[in-house]
Amino acid sequence: MRVALLAAVLLAPLTAIAEPSFTDVIKQPPKHRGTGGPIAFTNVSRVIYLNPCLPNGCTVYPGNDDSRTDHSSIPNQSAVLTAFPHGTAAWSTLVQCVKDMYAPFNVQVTDVDPGTAPHFEVMVAGNANAIGVPGAGGVAPFVPCDGALEDNVISFVFAAQTANQDFLCWAAAQESAHVFGLDHELNANDPMTYIAPPYHKAGFQNEASDCGEDSPRECYCGGNKQNSYQYLMDTFGPPHLDPGSVSITEPKDGDWVKPGFTVKFALMSQLSMTKGSLNIDGSPSQQITPGADSVKSPAQLAGGDHVIEVQTVDSANRMFTSQITVHVTAACNVTPCAGDFHCLGGYCLPGAETPGGLGATCTGNDQCITDLCGSDGTSQLCTGSCDVVDGKGVCPDGYTCYQSGGAAGVCWPKEETGCCSTSTSNTPWHALFGLGVLALVIRRKRR
Repeated sequence: MRVALLAAVLLAPLTAIAEPSFTDVIKQPPKHRGTGGPIAFTNVSRVIYLNPCLPNGCTVYPGNDDSRTDHSSIPNQSAVLTAFPHGTAAWSTLVQCVKDMYAPFNVQVTDVDPGTAPHFEVMVAGNANAIGVPGAGGVAPFVPCDGALEDNVISFVFAAQTANQDFLCWAAAQESAHVFGLDHELNANDPMTYIAPPYHKAGFQNEASDCGEDSPRECYCGGNKQNSYQYLMDTFGPPHLDPGSVSITEPKDGDWVKPGFTVKFALMSQLSMTKGSLNIDGSPSQQITPGADSVKSPAQLAGGDHVIEVQTVDSANRMFTSQITVHVTAACNVTPCAGDFHCLGGYCLPGAETPGGLGATCTGNDQCITDLCGSDGTSQLCTGSCDVVDGKGVCPDGYTCYQSGGAAGVCWPKEETGCCSTSTSNTPWHALFGLGVLALVIRRKRR
């Protein structure tokens, strides 16, 4: 069944060319996969057979794609492709180049005929006219975007039309990868591109690139960008799959946090995350979007100790988990805080004796429960915006609201010698606040 035909059309003269180029031909739009992305750890063959059609050429028969019987969905009638014309040295160079392209993945590139064993095939021989795609430098059937790869598919690179070995390697990598579901992209170093120079492609690139031929467009299987390297890695895996893990990087185990805090994590795997979840106290809280590295906790999370777990699954269906325990600040809008806590901003905050508590020493915003580390020119302490009551800035007992002009104030520990004395710093408080809103604050942490 011919689902879609992506033809790499060679526009340069049919001789030893200096500047070959690609153009696209779509016979029928492919179906859109519901979620897009690779088919994780596919069960199809991992063998790509490069066939030079030596010594007498290859006969290709029309029909459903089957490399084992030389049937292809591309020609409308039986066709003969003449043998690779550039000699054994050029052939060996070409085979090694394609091997290098696929070296990061669990894919075997060979020029030894697998016979009736399942395999993908690239016939590197003949010319485009023979199979009814005039002017093409290479052509392949594009698989359906429905979550299943077809096995034993043949693609073609027309070696009689150019002796440019870089071009032939580029085309062989592109046409074989079309069969796996990869689209064209606007990355000149990737074999999935139409862009040249360079003609010697660096290999499948591990970066998100725009889909398209000469301008960005939607990818055929959904989305606007494609990472060809990660796609193939998730589809076939690496030659050796290393152990994986996930770790919660923020907050730290035992930290105090306010409800709605961000949980950051790092997945250590050669493969992509296919799904994930945030679990709280052993129960699912919310799903994590594949590709994300953070997730928000519920804004209504009750105060107290909670076990936070991040659970991820990668393309090999391996599950990894990481757990921490955090202390969540209780709300103080209705219930008063315990004696050693301070009500500020609607939450009960521990004091200076607790790391990250109100008045505790800090070197950055990420060390404070309030996400605010301030300085008076002498000390750096965790602070927070003053509450406003009847138009005035109010702070918990033991703290004073410092503000200047129309700037918002912050709560700072009262001094035994009297509040806001400029003798504690070479820089007066009014000068610090004169620099702008909360000028004494290093910077608010971004969420």
